[in-house]
Amino acid sequence: VTDMSSMFTLCSSLTSLDLSNFDTSNVTDMSSMFTLCSSLTSLDLSNFDTSNVTDMSSMFTLCSSLTSLDVSNFDTSKVTNMSGMFGGLYGFPSMGIEKINVSNFDTSQVTDMSFMFYNCSSLTSLDVSNFDTSNVTDMNNMFCKCPAWDTVDQTKFKFGTCAD
Repeated sequence: VTDMSSMFTLCSSLTSLDLSNFDTSNVTDMSSMFTLCSSLTSLDLSNFDTSNVTDMSSMFTLCSSLTSLDVSNFDTSKVTNMSGMFGGLYGFPSMGIEKINVSNFDTSQVTDMSFMFYNCSSLTSLDVSNFDTSNVTDMNNMFCKCPAWDTVDQTKFKFGTCAD
């Protein structure tokens, strides 16, 4: 399999998934893979091999019940599109994801980061200090409606705030 785009999109009744035996070594497209999995509370993707993935756009968009998401082992060295990747992980006031570990993301090939953390209202801190944005051409609304914006080096992402 090379394309897992939209694989679980609109699976709004799913509360858990066991993906531990998935072989993702040949996958290039994971766009919208979990979009609108609004009842999913946690995802263990520690066994995912993402070394060939080029598109992770909208991968977790509107997974509003997620309280745990481990993407720290993701190899993103070939990814060019991260648009909307974590958009809408808003949760409820005392729930939702407060932290996502993206500190090891290799973003040197990424051209689109627009809406990447859009409306992540429960996200309180974010370490994107290692992000290489030299090839990014679109980061519109990257941090719009995201409290973690206050923890980010804003000079590096000056176009990531809400568009007027």
